[in-house]
Amino acid sequence: MAEEIDSELIAEVVRLSERGERAELPRHRHDLTREQVASAQRARIIVATAEVVSEVGYPGASVRAIIERAGVSSKTFYALYGDKESAFLAAYTLLDGVVLEAVRTPLRLGDGADPRAMARAGVSAFLETLARWPLFTRMHAVEARGAGARALAHRNRVFAELARALSEAIRAAAAVDERITVPSEPVLMAVVGGIGELVLQRIVVDGVATLPELAPTVVDLIERVCYSRVPEE
Repeated sequence: MAEEIDSELIAEVVRLSERGERAELPRHRHDLTREQVASAQRARIIVATAEVVSEVGYPGASVRAIIERAGVSSKTFYALYGDKESAFLAAYTLLDGVVLEAVRTPLRLGDGADPRAMARAGVSAFLETLARWPLFTRMHAVEARGAGARALAHRNRVFAELARALSEAIRAAAAVDERITVPSEPVLMAVVGGIGELVLQRIVVDGVATLPELAPTVVDLIERVCYSRVPEE
């Protein structure tokens, strides 16, 4: 299951990644709580990990490079994450939480909403969210495959969550049109995997910023596989 979103951590990560702010954390007496300092340190490490991995790849990223980029001590790094893989997974799972929340939001529109429009809105939210998080998206789509078994296992769980969200949208459509049947879980996973591959190829060829342009293709894929029993109007 997806982890609960830490809104304060996300806000700090956004501030650091978008504005590049790296002011030193206070070393002496200050008004910050221990939890606030730890959250700020986590955000620095998460952003630094995304930056370093995006630049040199996961195998080439070192804890030393992450520490230097984050502006924290090695003691702080190891107290919070322990190793490079743990820092990578923290950055990896942060984006997952944001993306899953963005995708699910259109599915909460309630009774009376057009189920197929909900699915289209979910696709747009998915791609636009990825485009707003370029460092994390590149790290997520490109580097996770070489980051070890834990990263791949988490990737599979997130794909299952996305397949579940897609299933919810199709069930909503089936409730108002009996000609629609919900595809099996393997088929839904194949659709999500295909979308993941489209995202990867778009990032490699055209860059993260162009991901929203994939929306018509992704919607067409979902329509053909998941709503194929309903003729287009």
